[in-house]
Amino acid sequence: MAPLVDAFVKASENDPYKAARGKEPYHGDGWGYVLFRNGDVSHYRSVRPVFEEGDAVEALKGELKGFAVLMLHSRAASQGDKSLLNVQPFAFSTRRGFSFWLYHNGDLDKGRIIEMAEFEEKDLEGTSDSYTMGAYLCRRLGSYSAGEVLRHYSMIMKATNTSLNTGTLFLSPGGELVAFVTAYSKPTYIMNPKNWDYVRQISVRRENLFVVGSSTLELYLEWEWEPVINGTAFYVRIKPEEERFEVESLTMG
Repeated sequence: MAPLVDAFVKASENDPYKAARGKEPYHGDGWGYVLFRNGDVSHYRSVRPVFEEGDAVEALKGELKGFAVLMLHSRAASQGDKSLLNVQPFAFSTRRGFSFWLYHNGDLDKGRIIEMAEFEEKDLEGTSDSYTMGAYLCRRLGSYSAGEVLRHYSMIMKATNTSLNTGTLFLSPGGELVAFVTAYSKPTYIMNPKNWDYVRQISVRRENLFVVGSSTLELYLEWEWEPVINGTAFYVRIKPEEERFEVESLTMG
């Protein structure tokens, strides 16, 4: 995982796919991670760019020993204040008795999600579309079963302006751990090849490793990356005590 973190830092500082769309080449509006290892969860968020946080990055890499689950996110703000509140991954605890951490890349119709959740718009002033999506899930998810999670993420597809590339890590009171990853971009948006280059997801699957990430990682890490088909979701059952996991591929929509 340490080489993956190094590639993440480089991709955050210089993203040629983002620059090709006439944007700044960096993701500089904060970064964060969630690390699950040895029964512990570490959750870190900073408003500073990851490429300016060498000490924090090295501290994270020092923890990557043995079996672990890692979520990384670097923000390029499109909606919401540039504040710590909107830095991802987010953490939520539901009334159903389970918690989850969430990141999202892309642009959503925030107003539509507020309507879906029956929130008051004034209560979410200054929050990002991604945070609002997390609040919706916290309110509406009845469980983190594959069918329930897929159903709600498929509903959010209808409120997607550009992409719904997400990662979510669920934790039950009894310690059950499940990850859910989505790779979806609106078909009309990715008709532009430059947009598709920027938002497409890639993955690596080995006996003891499963990674889904942004296309930019392929420029900084020479692994055997495979393209993820648009509209794919992965439901990952994680067994830390047995140091193994099971990946199920699902179709969104």
